[in-house]
Amino acid sequence: MPGSGFTARLAAAAAIGLSGLLISCQQPEPRFFDSDNYPAQLSAWQLFQLNAGEQGHQLTLNPEILPYQLATPLFSDYALKLRTVWLPDGTAARYQDIDTFEFPVGTIISKTFYYPVATPAVTENDSEGAGSDEKPRLLKAGANTSAVIGGALPLDRFRLIETRLLVHQPSGWEALPYVWNNEQTEATLQIAGDIQRLPLEDSTLTYVVPNRNECAGCHVLDQNKGDLSPIGPAARHLNRLVALDDGEHTRQLDVWQQRGWLTDLPAPEQIPANAVWRDSVHEEDSEEAIAQRARAYLDINCGHCHQPGGSGDTSGLFLHAGETSAMRLGVCKPPVAAGRGAGGHRFSILPGQPENSILSYRIASQETGVLMPELGRSLVHDQGLQLIEAWIAQQPGHCN
Repeated sequence: MPGSGFTARLAAAAAIGLSGLLISCQQPEPRFFDSDNYPAQLSAWQLFQLNAGEQGHQLTLNPEILPYQLATPLFSDYALKLRTVWLPDGTAARYQDIDTFEFPVGTIISKTFYYPVATPAVTENDSEGAGSDEKPRLLKAGANTSAVIGGALPLDRFRLIETRLLVHQPSGWEALPYVWNNEQTEATLQIAGDIQRLPLEDSTLTYVVPNRNECAGCHVLDQNKGDLSPIGPAARHLNRLVALDDGEHTRQLDVWQQRGWLTDLPAPEQIPANAVWRDSVHEEDSEEAIAQRARAYLDINCGHCHQPGGSGDTSGLFLHAGETSAMRLGVCKPPVAAGRGAGGHRFSILPGQPENSILSYRIASQETGVLMPELGRSLVHDQGLQLIEAWIAQQPGHCN
C-alpha cells in the first residue's frame, strides 16, 4: 500500500487542481496515436507528469523519453526550450552525416517553450478592457541554458507556454501544437494556433503559436517533396557534450547509442559538429571562433529555408552548414529583388560593413516583410545580431 508520503503528495496535487495528469509512483509509458485519433490534451501522450511534492510543483519527464540539447539552438523570442524524443520499443534511428537522422515510424519528438518567472504575478488588462488575466512577469532567457534538473522542471520558477509535437506516422511527419493553460495543469491541442500577450521584462510580447499548416514554413526542407521533417536531430546539432544527473559530462550521441536508439554511429572524429552557442562576443575571440559560431547560428536559424530545395532557394542565398561559396553565403551578392527588405543596401554581405549589409539589416528588423527569419520571432535577438555583425566586420575584400 502507498505510504503516508504518497498520500500527502496526492492530497497536495488535488489541492492545486492537476486535472487530467496522472500523479503516481510509476509513470506509464508514452502513448502513440493514429492521425485520425489525436487527443485534445497533451497529458494523453504521457510524455510528462505534473507532480506536487516537497520540491514544489514540477513538470517531470517520463523516464522513457530522452531529453536532448542542440549545440546552437534556434532563437524564439528569448524562450527556453525543452526538447525530447521517444522511439517505440525495439526501434532505432539511423545515423546520417548531413541530413536529419532517419527515425522509425512511431517516433514522437517534443519541444516545450517556457520562460523564467520574475515575479509571482502582474495584472495585464486586455486592449478592449473586457477583463484581466493574472500572469507572471517573465524574463528573457539565454539561448543555450537548461532548467531541467534530474528530469524535472520547477514550475514555481518557470512558466510553460506551448508544447509542439512532431509525430512520425506511416504517411510521414505530422505537427501538433499544444497550448498550456494559465493554471499550468494541462496543454490543449490548438490546430489553429494561438496568440498570447506575455509580460516579458519591461514590455509586452505578442507571442504567436503557429497553426498546424504554418509549421510547414520551416519543417518542409525540400519544396519539391513537400514532406515535413525534423530539423534539430541531426549529427552536427547533437554532437556536443551534455551534463548527466551526477554532474559528469558525456557525448550526447553516445547517450543515444547506449540507449539503443541510434545505429551506424561513426567514430567521434568523423562526426560533424556545429559550434556551441555563447551569449556574447568578446574581444579575445578569434576570427575562426566567431566564424564558426556565426555559421552555426545561420545554419539553425536560416539554413532550413536557405538551402537547395528550401523555401529560400530562389533567393540564391544559402546559409546552411554545408555551403562553402562566399558569394552564395552572401558576400558581395546583390539581392534577387531589391525591395524594402533590402533596406536600400546593395549586397547581402558587404565585407567589413555590417551596417550596410542586408543580412544584418534583416536580422535587426522587427518589421513584417523585412525581418528574417520570417517565422518564429517578433523580437530582435541582440546577441545573435552582435555575432553576425562581428562576423561580417571581419570579412576580407571589397565589392565592386
